[in-house]
Amino acid sequence: MKLSDSYFLPYQNDWILDDSRFKLWDKSRRIGATYAESYRAVRRRNLIDHKRDYWFSSADESAAVEFSLYCQEWCKLMEAIYEAFTEQLTDDEGFKYNNYVVSFPNGSRINCMSSNPRRFRSKGGDVTLDEFDWHDSPGEMLDAATPVTTWGYDLTILTTRNGEGSEFDKLVKLAKKINSGQATANQLKTLPWSYHSTPITTAIQQGLAEKIRKLDHIDPVARQEFLDECRAKCRNEDAFNQEYMCIPSALAATLISYDLYQACQADNILGNWLDGPRYYGFDIGRESDPTCLWGSELVGDVLITREVALLTKTKYGAQKQFIADRVGHPNVVRACGDATGIGDMLVEELQAECGSYKVEKVKFTNPIKDRLAGRALGHIEDRRVRLPDDYRTRESFHRIRKTTTASGNTRFDAARDADGHADEFWAFTLMLEAVGSGVKPNVIVF
Repeated sequence: MKLSDSYFLPYQNDWILDDSRFKLWDKSRRIGATYAESYRAVRRRNLIDHKRDYWFSSADESAAVEFSLYCQEWCKLMEAIYEAFTEQLTDDEGFKYNNYVVSFPNGSRINCMSSNPRRFRSKGGDVTLDEFDWHDSPGEMLDAATPVTTWGYDLTILTTRNGEGSEFDKLVKLAKKINSGQATANQLKTLPWSYHSTPITTAIQQGLAEKIRKLDHIDPVARQEFLDECRAKCRNEDAFNQEYMCIPSALAATLISYDLYQACQADNILGNWLDGPRYYGFDIGRESDPTCLWGSELVGDVLITREVALLTKTKYGAQKQFIADRVGHPNVVRACGDATGIGDMLVEELQAECGSYKVEKVKFTNPIKDRLAGRALGHIEDRRVRLPDDYRTRESFHRIRKTTTASGNTRFDAARDADGHADEFWAFTLMLEAVGSGVKPNVIVF
């Protein structure tokens, strides 16, 4: 049987012809999704008689360059008048970056750049976030990109998913509920997403293997060989499911599962201080996030949680006094505080009041957060801590996700939501840092 004469495969045509303002493409790797999007971007800029800018952002700069080259190919095929050039720009925080531009006589520009939320500030136009789930900060990217579309522009996101509970996984679940009629976008407090899903099996059924192998007829053997090759490239079924089948990896989901947390959970431990060594960790917040103070007592070789305190929108003076009252207790061996940004001065003042030998600064860089999270996981797996039976605290721990960035680095972090930024978890890790870095009492510690 002969294949369709269309240049694009059916799933690519479906995407190109969908004029919805808000679109998601849940896709397999290497099926020509970005290629189809580049055609759509050029076609629209070339057909209109007014300015309509387009902003493309992918997880790394090489993808931005590739998208710009795709666009230039389409311009040549359409015999469009265009100009291609590279701008060297500086964002509002002083970081330099390249913007790869394809410009049209009607004033429209296709702007291609690598991932960074700062680069969407003061922009307007259509936005495409490519390989969205693999950006270093996908949630922040979405927050920064969405206002760019305020004046009637489009927002499109296409990516493979980066584990259960990822930013894109959440959007897909909302879109599926909307498409199935379970709820409206209004009810779910989300955008009215048009949802496209193309696992590798669908792409193969619609002619991908023949397209790649330059065959003009349906070839069942070629299709099966192509699918088998995709599967063979993956180290296990979980990886195949995520990379090719639009099924997010269960292994890349939460760092601390509910089962792990509950294995360390204990009743009636809060407030029941004994006479053992005490350690504190505090994660500083003010407006968006609360400040969280975590206090534990070493009993034998187990750290038992005695206090988890949240200070919401509390003035710094009151925060300092609250923490100093606890850290000043004679049984406190060491405390570690988040000295990133707004916390720096507060920790310095606590050092002056309680002693620098007793209070230590910790600045949250990605490598340090990774080390803190890894240590926390080890303590929980070894059952060397007792954690409170508290819903919010348990959710804070469960919210931490292990992800891999486009450059191959592992990251441990949580999306910010109405309940903060996993503040209890990070205060807990700072308490463990105090145990690891403090003066040891005359008892067995780790």
